[in-house]
Amino acid sequence: MKKILILLIPLLSFSQINLPIDFENNQIINQDFIFFNGGSGYVVFNPQVDDNNPSEKVGVIIRDGGDIWAGSYLELDDYLDFSENTTLNMQILSPYPGLLVKFKIEGDQGDFPSEPATERDAYTTSSNQWETLSWDFSGEASNTYRKLVLMFDFGNIGDGSLDSTFYFDNIFQSDPSEGLVQMDLPVTFDDPSVYYVLTDFGGNGPSTILETVDGNYARVEKNPGAESWAGLTIGSGAGFLNQIPVSNTDTKIYADIYVSGTDQIGIPIRLKIENSNDPTQSVETDSFTTLSGEWETMEFDFSNHVDGTQELNTNFYFNKASIFFNFGNPGNQNTIFYFDNVFFGSPLSIQENVLLSNLIYPIPSSGNIFLNSDIEFDAIIFNSIGEQVFKKKVKKDMDISKLEKGIYFLHLFDGANNSIHKIVKD
Repeated sequence: MKKILILLIPLLSFSQINLPIDFENNQIINQDFIFFNGGSGYVVFNPQVDDNNPSEKVGVIIRDGGDIWAGSYLELDDYLDFSENTTLNMQILSPYPGLLVKFKIEGDQGDFPSEPATERDAYTTSSNQWETLSWDFSGEASNTYRKLVLMFDFGNIGDGSLDSTFYFDNIFQSDPSEGLVQMDLPVTFDDPSVYYVLTDFGGNGPSTILETVDGNYARVEKNPGAESWAGLTIGSGAGFLNQIPVSNTDTKIYADIYVSGTDQIGIPIRLKIENSNDPTQSVETDSFTTLSGEWETMEFDFSNHVDGTQELNTNFYFNKASIFFNFGNPGNQNTIFYFDNVFFGSPLSIQENVLLSNLIYPIPSSGNIFLNSDIEFDAIIFNSIGEQVFKKKVKKDMDISKLEKGIYFLHLFDGANNSIHKIVKD
């Protein structure tokens, strides 16, 4: 087994452990790290001092054997306050992208693992580069949690090598909404005054909101290593701004769904609504796709609850919704799900749906893109770093099948006018 030598820094602690944590000025010493199940934590010199992180000292967690949840934790002197700053952030230096980093916070009732407890997931996006990841704990109680439990590469067993060595620094709280309004139904992802956020769980994701000149929508991945029940909350842990007005006669939520990367239909999609402050108040229902490679409006009727789950109780307070793509089945990195226009009571009409009536459709696409126009255009496509990858006169449709998967910018010229559209190649 490949081992690494890390210079540990013996320190004497003179300060309390509270956020923000930056490992400078002896705020944290090696003895402050509490190991569990095959993980170990230390204070070390920063192996990569750069503009992204000029700190001299950082933390490191090395995973070697043990369990898939091996890690280490720090205990704060004071409880976390989520009344304003609802998000925990941390800089990470990871050996590879796509790494699941589980951030768990615990109270102090009983021995570790202590109660109460809650956790969030985030994924690294780069290799050997400092980056900042965030975990949204909106809706969690203040003055309840003070243990910061860090689990890198969750789901796998470490081997003590460089691939199982994870550096981190600068743990702090923030308010990512920057004063924007809390999400509420209907969810269109298009209102600039609303703070749109997606919260993955069970190894789902990373889910993102794609912003285009033709309208915004959510992109969802269910990873091969995700739990069969993996999904995402439409919003944060705090739920929606207002109560979902479910009644005995109004029991339906609608959403526009697009499945890419497979010809399969009949894929189960589950929608769950619940009380953000009381998860025992919930109801779940399933719907099944009927199309592939096309947008369709799917109906979720909570009067038809899933067997083995609670029946609809209209006396419950529902203000939170979570969606589970391909529920009960393993993930597949080649199958991508998109959703938009989550409406209660009745679906968005075709005339109002910008995704179905825009000039460019479908977005995303793995082959042809169609132009809802009889005009001939000069079309130029640039990749995300500004390189021209396509140039051709087009009318009605254009073939992008030879492009690599990713996000591109399509420039259309008709002699008098021009427009720019963000497109996605699957």
